[in-house]
Amino acid sequence: MTNYALEAQAYWRRWLPHTHANLTDPDSFYQQLGEDIQDRVVTVWDALIEIHLTPDITDHAKRAGLLQLLRREAEHAVMQALVQLPPEADTAQPATEPAAHQARLTDFDSRLAQQQATVRELLDDDRAVSETNDAELTQALQLMPELLAALGTSLDELRALGRAI
Repeated sequence: MTNYALEAQAYWRRWLPHTHANLTDPDSFYQQLGEDIQDRVVTVWDALIEIHLTPDITDHAKRAGLLQLLRREAEHAVMQALVQLPPEADTAQPATEPAAHQARLTDFDSRLAQQQATVRELLDDDRAVSETNDAELTQALQLMPELLAALGTSLDELRALGRAI
């Protein structure tokens, strides 16, 4: 099993014990979950690299540090979305079977694609901040908190304009 699968398994055992106990084939489930996490981490990391790693960062140590930071950000985002589900209440039983997992993957992939498209349009000047609704801006900022600085604005400035982000 991958490290992601082992981490997911440990989290689910601790925080989702009923869900974990109800898995029909836990080894296969966690193996697939680990592979899904790994695929999404690479996708998110690539997107973050595309946005943050600029040619002006020539110092090797700075580039390596930035790459490591971006990798950790990608891992954190994916783990939150796919593994770190809310802890179970005494009677709550979240969906555990592959269909529920696939639904979470589909939802995550959809949100990620929308975030990436919004960020690209904003950075390529295909869309202005004023033309972007608050929900889209909030999602884009989750992927890239530094987006507003790159666009020459800030959260405070947008909030002063009445934006709800």
